Amino acid sequence: MPHVRAQRLAAVQDGLITRKQALAAEMSPAAITHAVRAGGPWQRVLRGVFATFTGPLSPLHRLRAARLYAGDGALVTGAWACWMSGLAYGPPVGDEIEVLVGRAVRLHGTGFVVVRRTVRMPAASGWIGVDDADALPPPHVVLDELAPTARPGEILMVPAARAVVDTVVFTEHAPPDWSPGCRCRYGCSKPATHRTRALRNVRALMCEAVQRRMAGPAALRNEVEAAWPRRSVLAKVALADIEAGCRSAPECELRDLVRRSRILPEPLWNRPLPGVRGIVPDACWPERRLIVEVDSRSFHGFGDAPERTEQRRARLAALGWVVLPVSPARLRADPARVLTQIEAAYLAGHGALSTAGAVQRAPSIH
Repeated sequence: MPHVRAQRLAAVQDGLITRKQALAAEMSPAAITHAVRAGGPWQRVLRGVFATFTGPLSPLHRLRAARLYAGDGALVTGAWACWMSGLAYGPPVGDEIEVLVGRAVRLHGTGFVVVRRTVRMPAASGWIGVDDADALPPPHVVLDELAPTARPGEILMVPAARAVVDTVVFTEHAPPDWSPGCRCRYGCSKPATHRTRALRNVRALMCEAVQRRMAGPAALRNEVEAAWPRRSVLAKVALADIEAGCRSAPECELRDLVRRSRILPEPLWNRPLPGVRGIVPDACWPERRLIVEVDSRSFHGFGDAPERTEQRRARLAALGWVVLPVSPARLRADPARVLTQIEAAYLAGHGALSTAGAVQRAPSIH
């Protein structure tokens, strides 16, 4: 039967323990071997990491095992860290769990653990993987001197900005549509398609982090600038869109389209509308009283419901603003026609203002 001291230590680590910890808890090598025997009460999870129970492992157990294998200073990063941060637009979490360790740590990946070394270890953020977080002891309380930083249910991870940038920079373990290059053995006939899909995913994830206030543009910039230049090309494109004011991948694609025009200047992106309280359009040309909104319901689930959108557009029409709604599907399927329509509306706005100056003096609606 496993030693009581080892069981007590495992209890603060969600039922997991390392070989080194078990030996420190006065278990003999023979006792450890006996515990993990076929049909025994323990199971081997990773090299040198054991679960003191049998049966399947939950995500919490796998994350705990990855950190125990990589050492106390390791932090979860990549797709799993995005998931832990509550971000929905990251790649789906798979079998591999990426952990970040210091450059001096001499450790290779094993099993489902991918080890990434860095000279820039960030401050740790905590993720709680249990329902009753209020029942956890305060962080300063040491539950076991053999694992002084461990608390049951809590996994340490990188901040959201680092998780996002690591995810979009290191894509070897992500699905193919996250990689800008072709993974086919013999290449493919449409290499640009891979870059387009990857850029769309990168933009969606980075914009979501900002939109949901998980990471600010400044924090993302710090991480992108510190990343490998050859790997961070798409992240830099997305960051430029975010700093311009875009807050979704379709808005970024609209910005690509506008920048191709010889007529349209750069609009204001997600800026409060002059003279109209409480309305922040996607793209706005105040000098022509023209607004373009990307009707992306999947992303704008954070914002207005359809009824509120209709009310807002009615308010804008009463003030003489022209609103052009554009769906992401139409933006991607027929960009030339969308651009022509926006340019025509922009030029028509110039004529309307020159003949109807009273429109500019319409009162604000509060």
